[in-house]
Amino acid sequence: MKRIIATLLLVPALAWAQWTPPAGKPITATVGFAPGSGNEVSFRIVAGLVEKANPNLNFVVVNRPGGGESVGVNWFAQQPTTGQNLYIASQQGLFTATDIWFPGALKINPMDMEFVTTIAKSPLAVVAHVSSKTNTPAQLIERLKTTKQPITFALGAPAHQLVYEYLMDHVKGDKKLIQTVTYKGPAQAVQDVAGNQVEFGILPIAIAKPLIDAGKVKPIALAGDQRLAQIPNVPLWKETVPGLVVNAAWMIMLPPGTPREQVEYYNRLFVPVINSPEAKKLFDDNLMFTVKEEQTPEGVRAFMSRLITKWQPYVRKIIPN
Repeated sequence: MKRIIATLLLVPALAWAQWTPPAGKPITATVGFAPGSGNEVSFRIVAGLVEKANPNLNFVVVNRPGGGESVGVNWFAQQPTTGQNLYIASQQGLFTATDIWFPGALKINPMDMEFVTTIAKSPLAVVAHVSSKTNTPAQLIERLKTTKQPITFALGAPAHQLVYEYLMDHVKGDKKLIQTVTYKGPAQAVQDVAGNQVEFGILPIAIAKPLIDAGKVKPIALAGDQRLAQIPNVPLWKETVPGLVVNAAWMIMLPPGTPREQVEYYNRLFVPVINSPEAKKLFDDNLMFTVKEEQTPEGVRAFMSRLITKWQPYVRKIIPN
């Protein structure tokens, strides 16, 4: 009898461990921005390594931009919980600003999603076209305070708007002269900075890096916690504007109500890859970093709760351009 009871107690654990996605079917990874976002870049880094180690798995990225990610999230939340759909979410904007700045656009609370793991992060940066005469945070602050001519910032997501609003609040800038243009994603925003259509952009430094390397745009400052070893001479905004720390961050989610065994499967699948030497090199090359405390569903959820508590009161005071 004891042996039978012990065997029965093992059944749920065995079923949990044995769950795998349906064989032969691609796994869709939805991104709420146009191609080239940090969501997509970070996911492709780890998905490529996962596919290499698991030839039976195939991930297909689908872009559903619009409404501060609300278009993609609303679609994703309605998908069946079969384990064949992942959402590659932003953290800062989606969870703290989208529902407030796009009233009624989100049809679901993102906190109702099932969290798998944070993939990586990259500090947001203010960049400029290489021809701009502004080179330092102090110079930009002075321009924002005193300008008599229009200044425009290209943005690719609500989190990028947060940096703009924080800067404008600090300098008490004139929003009639200093305005923003929002694109379907950060890649599109920085392309217009590189093309000198817009003087400044705010976006993840990871997405700006190729155009920085190509000599098309230049970084002014990072909204990170610490300077990056790869670009040690690029200053931090918090050294000039206290408290201005906003990282772009990307994570994997599953639809609401997804069985726990599927959440655990994807956590076990991705986390070792995220922490692998191969991924670290690729993250370093793309000016991204990882945070181990956010690599469990519980760790992600705890961080998101802290992020909401910190930023939503500030977001509610802002009326975006």
